[in-house]
Amino acid sequence: MRLLTMLCVLALFALPGRGEAAPILDRLVIVVPAAAGGGYDRTAQSVAKVLQSDGVVGNIEIRHSPGAGGLIALAQFEGQSDFAVPTIFISGVTTLGAEAENHAVVSLADLEPVCQLSQVALTIAVRSDSPIHSLGDLIEVVRTDPDQIEWVGGSPGSADEILLRSIAAKLRVPHDQLKFIAIPGGGDPVLDRLMKGPQYVAIRSYEEFAAYPGRGQLRLLAISPANRLTGVDVPTMREAGLDLDFTDWKGVFVSPKAPVAQRQAIARVFDLMRASPAWAQEIASHGWRMPDGSPSAFSAQIATDRQRARLLLSQDTGSSHWGSGVKDMLARPWRYALLGFFIAGLLTLAIAWQRHAARDKDRELQRALDALEEFRSLPAVGNRDEAGERAGITRQLEAWQLSSAEMEIGWMILKGLQFKEIAAARGTSERTVRQQAQAIYAKSGLPNRSEFSAHFLEDLRF
Repeated sequence: MRLLTMLCVLALFALPGRGEAAPILDRLVIVVPAAAGGGYDRTAQSVAKVLQSDGVVGNIEIRHSPGAGGLIALAQFEGQSDFAVPTIFISGVTTLGAEAENHAVVSLADLEPVCQLSQVALTIAVRSDSPIHSLGDLIEVVRTDPDQIEWVGGSPGSADEILLRSIAAKLRVPHDQLKFIAIPGGGDPVLDRLMKGPQYVAIRSYEEFAAYPGRGQLRLLAISPANRLTGVDVPTMREAGLDLDFTDWKGVFVSPKAPVAQRQAIARVFDLMRASPAWAQEIASHGWRMPDGSPSAFSAQIATDRQRARLLLSQDTGSSHWGSGVKDMLARPWRYALLGFFIAGLLTLAIAWQRHAARDKDRELQRALDALEEFRSLPAVGNRDEAGERAGITRQLEAWQLSSAEMEIGWMILKGLQFKEIAAARGTSERTVRQQAQAIYAKSGLPNRSEFSAHFLEDLRF
């Protein structure tokens, strides 16, 4: 009996556990269409960590191929012909945006979706000393004085820019009134730019804000999905007054040209990974969400997000039809003559536009110079009441400890000149004038141009 018991115990120890089982794939290459440190890279690192810790894959290599919002890596991946080593492509909404932004000839539609790995909440944030304290404040600024702020996010066509365009569309504000500063690759450089001034507003994933070393100097205004993140005290856009529901995501794709058995093995690997407690832990640690639904649901979401990106990022909704018509005409025998007439017409329009713009610029500069001359000569020609009012304004500006340049700009703002006109009169850039105006608002404790002007209209009858 004792001998039988010992044999049973030995047999149990001989059974292979999950960690000792042979991996499904000996090797796997993960193509990341961005530089190290960004959202795609963090996803790839988490995938590699879980697959190896669970013993599902042996050796994993991560290859970075940044550029053009992921299109360079996509073109390389789509054109591959060697499938000796199983290879996957990590992608998301930003690549769909890059397709639309660049009218790309390559597309995620050329690949085969395997699974959606995560859903990612985008977050809108400002510096903690910004005069914008809530998403409601931000909406008011966007509607009334969008020049006050500059938006900063990832590469052109990124999920960040798509969200900004969605906000503009919801508020019925032309998107070209919202200045978006695209920083390819995203990551900490976006947040470093945010820290340069209270006029910036950043859009990035929640995990980037949470992991930023200067997190205490940030104010998170809202997250983009319809539901709050667990344990995170940041309202959704809907809670904050903007009826929008937006989610970025990361997913796995393979080449449809890869062998069927290889694609099936990859699908099996990710079925196991998504069911793994280790992957659930990665999801929670990054502030992601575990996606629901089948591969068909993932394909449907890709199609929906692609359509949205094209709608929001395309500058000319009729360009596709117009482009196909031109293509047909250029295929005819007299295409060279037609092309010559077309180029000549473009040159004529360009010359006419330049002349018109030059005349407008001359008039604008003259108006600004006249206004500046009027401002500089007013103390000598004003009556006693005007002189008293101006002295009161001057005392107030001095009490705020404005520099001489800021005082002059303050007077010109009170005269009703726009930043562009002030820049022309002072021989400086509009950006410099905008920064000096922000300094004036900060020193005065007044949040914007309208409040600054109203202060003097009400108190001093300017």
